[in-house]
Amino acid sequence: MNLHKRNWTEGLTLRDFNNHKEANEKSIKSMLALSEAYNKSVQEESTLTSDQLKTRHVGKQDPKRHLEEEVERAMGDQVVQNLGTMLLAEL
Repeated sequence: MNLHKRNWTEGLTLRDFNNHKEANEKSIKSMLALSEAYNKSVQEESTLTSDQLKTRHVGKQDPKRHLEEEVERAMGDQVVQNLGTMLLAEL
């Protein structure tokens, strides 16, 4: 018998609402900064040559990719929290 085996209901446990709220606020601020960086990056594309376009993200973070990852993570956390809340409300 495995003592550290996870139960299927562990995924339904709710995080503390204050911690969830703080994480959402932090995520939104991060998404705002990333969207501004992505907007700037898109505007710079028209002024760069084809060689510069190939190497412009070398050594830098790609704001589009990081923005997509942040949105996916935030939406996933929110869906899990909402589903858990709805299930507990039914009990």
